[in-house]
Amino acid sequence: MENLPKICVDTTDAFMTTERFGTREEVIRWIKEVGIDNKVTVIISRSDTKTGKRGRSNKIIFGCDKGGKHKISDSGTQSASKKCGCPFKIRSTPAKDGSGWKIDVKCGLHNHGLPDRLEGHSFIGRLTTDEKQHVADLAKRHVAPRNILLSLQDKFPENVTRITQVYKHKSVIEKEIRGPRSEIQHLFKLIEDAGYVYWSRKKDDSEVVREIFWAHPDSVKLLNIFPIVLVMDSTYKTNKYRQPLFEIVGMTSTELTFAVGFAYMESEQTENFCWVLEKLKELFVKKDMCPQVILTDRDLALMKAIEVVFPNSINLLCRFHINKNVGAKCKQHVVNDLQKTIDTLWMEVVWASDEVEYGQRLHQLEQACVDYSGFINYVKDTWLTPHRHRFVGAWINRVLHLGNTTTNRVESAHWKLKQMLGNSIGDMVKCWEAMNNNLRLQLGNIRASFQKSFYEVENAHVSPFYGYLRGSVSRAALRRIAEELLRVDYVGTNRQICGCTLRTSYGLPCACELGRYRVGGIPIPIDVVHVHWRKLTMEVELEKGEDDGSEVDMTAAMDELWRRFRSLDVVGKRALRSRVCELAYPTMTTLCPPPEKIKTKGGVKKKGKKPADYDVYRDPSYHEYVDKASQSSQRQSQPSQTSKKIKLSKKQPQFIVQFPNHIRSYIEDVVNVESDGNCGFRVIASLHGYGEDGWSMVRRELGLELIDKDRSTLYDKLFSNRLSAVRESLMIESFGSQPPEKWMSLPDMGYLIANRYNVVLVCLGNPCITFFPMTSSHSPNVSIYCIGFVNQNHWVQVNMKEGFPLPPVTLDWKKFRSHIATTWMLGFAGRMQHWQLLTPVLA
Repeated sequence: MENLPKICVDTTDAFMTTERFGTREEVIRWIKEVGIDNKVTVIISRSDTKTGKRGRSNKIIFGCDKGGKHKISDSGTQSASKKCGCPFKIRSTPAKDGSGWKIDVKCGLHNHGLPDRLEGHSFIGRLTTDEKQHVADLAKRHVAPRNILLSLQDKFPENVTRITQVYKHKSVIEKEIRGPRSEIQHLFKLIEDAGYVYWSRKKDDSEVVREIFWAHPDSVKLLNIFPIVLVMDSTYKTNKYRQPLFEIVGMTSTELTFAVGFAYMESEQTENFCWVLEKLKELFVKKDMCPQVILTDRDLALMKAIEVVFPNSINLLCRFHINKNVGAKCKQHVVNDLQKTIDTLWMEVVWASDEVEYGQRLHQLEQACVDYSGFINYVKDTWLTPHRHRFVGAWINRVLHLGNTTTNRVESAHWKLKQMLGNSIGDMVKCWEAMNNNLRLQLGNIRASFQKSFYEVENAHVSPFYGYLRGSVSRAALRRIAEELLRVDYVGTNRQICGCTLRTSYGLPCACELGRYRVGGIPIPIDVVHVHWRKLTMEVELEKGEDDGSEVDMTAAMDELWRRFRSLDVVGKRALRSRVCELAYPTMTTLCPPPEKIKTKGGVKKKGKKPADYDVYRDPSYHEYVDKASQSSQRQSQPSQTSKKIKLSKKQPQFIVQFPNHIRSYIEDVVNVESDGNCGFRVIASLHGYGEDGWSMVRRELGLELIDKDRSTLYDKLFSNRLSAVRESLMIESFGSQPPEKWMSLPDMGYLIANRYNVVLVCLGNPCITFFPMTSSHSPNVSIYCIGFVNQNHWVQVNMKEGFPLPPVTLDWKKFRSHIATTWMLGFAGRMQHWQLLTPVLA
């Protein structure tokens, strides 16, 4: 410090005063205010309080924050100190005459310069009590720290706080609120306090959360009031663990979106989706209630889960994503001059009003794409052949989808949620808080829309023609009826011209119906409007089914629990008590979030591959990559319509030489699995959407199939004295390698697989066999699982081209199958005859 320049600043006059102060706090406040006015940071360097003991007296010693010695550290880090031995000193003690506290300036000099402003000063910038409360209020509403700082400066002009102080105080607030609870414990506390319905499950042999599902109590009520259509989809980058967020939404009578439930999932396999959908199913008050229509994108695992959990629901596919992907393929395969024409023809196929028009439009598209077989094959094989009934107007116009033909509702809900989240690095507590706040705003808008439909009347609906509907039907429904009324002039009462799409798709009177009411001079009856559009309140008691009372009665279960508890030894009682405590005291749970970030299918795998100008909160879709590449490419000349791409040599699939010659041309790929004695079950698990590691679940489900009471007679006849051996082959003692007697063997397992999963199983080996279900009738959209037996000891997955020939069935299938199962042979007769034609040629 000897080398520092000698500076002397005198502030004695500023602190000289004869005023007396009533309390210690008044002295401190006055001196600090004077210090700030004179750019001096005054601190309490020492204080004492009179207690009656010797040497103790009331006093306060004030000093400059730059008092004390400069400390030099040898740590090598960039450290600094503001100490420079400033001699400034003020003493304050109570006056002897009892008039109050007096101030005595011992030294008013400073050996350093004084700053022009105090911004950024660590001491002066400390938040006051009022400022801390202001920060807490804004932080609770998820206001960004930069905006909190601006608000502080507006409300407290003298404030010199910097943004670091705001961040620090926000962290202090969060720690105080959470206390000693872990993240999951605090999450469960918030969920319990808000009255949410929730479920969770953990990974085997660990306390790590695998999936967690929650639903707001008002969302549950809305779901039971408006159960007709649900839209569901996954989104990514919402939390620091990178777990996919699965969101389910519905639609009210006022055409507003409401969130049904949210689920964080470990992965996006069929088994995970099945668990979430089972919990969704439990939200319905009536046991037999389920959504009529479920709208998704083409996620095969999710579609399979819907088929399992909601077999009576119609699964439609998002038209928007289909059209964008078809457009992207068109840009890849078709020359620029024809792209717009083919896009138009494709849209005409999608919007075809009946099957005759669909056939005509498809023929026109095929004619236009005669030189682009790659594109037309993609359109037919990927979309039209397997899924046309899920998105083409000729089929979905017969479905009560209430106008929902895309997943835009749930995509919009994703966007609003991410706006509320602000970033993608928060934990589950912050995610839940954002969802809860978003739901509060959403529910307020829904209630307001109900009131508007109930009290307000639009000018277009004043006519007596709408007399029975005003105030009883939502304004959204009235607007659609008014639009349909414009068609009456050229439709009249002719049903063929009308098409009746509004009746079948929306449950509202169509043009030909409205024409009949107009001719008869009668108002529109309220009974012709679907009950969905007549619900204008949430404040109703939900109707329960006849048998629902027994489902919520826990008396028998609690009695059984006590009986079991008393019958157990000490160790058993401890284990049972621990499991019950998890339910009774959720905030004491030992569950923890995933320790590592998991990979999601939506991630960009390689650096430099992500196109610019995309939302930082999501990964672009396939069609966006194509669009970006198409826009950036500057071609000097356009290729001719007859130009063809050079075909690159493709590596021959593994094991293909072990399959018959006449079927090799139909094999697209052969997927190998781990060879541990479970390979056959691994292949089936992968084909069924469980993933290769779901082989144990397949073993278990086939075991359940074998003892199914509805088919016990069938298997007694089919397997006869081998029944116990088949059952034993499915039972294992460990999850390691299995002996040969535990391997998957045909034809026994082929019958079980086809019956259990209602699929067609094709085995390519020696011999080649087809297994149809034995107790169900033919389904045109059935899944075909193709497996191959190689090396005389290993099963593999074989991916085949569309329409490949099918080998013959076994004699036992023909002998023991039910009468209705005969339709499988009829449905696939052409493909089985094709096999017979190919086989003799190479015999």
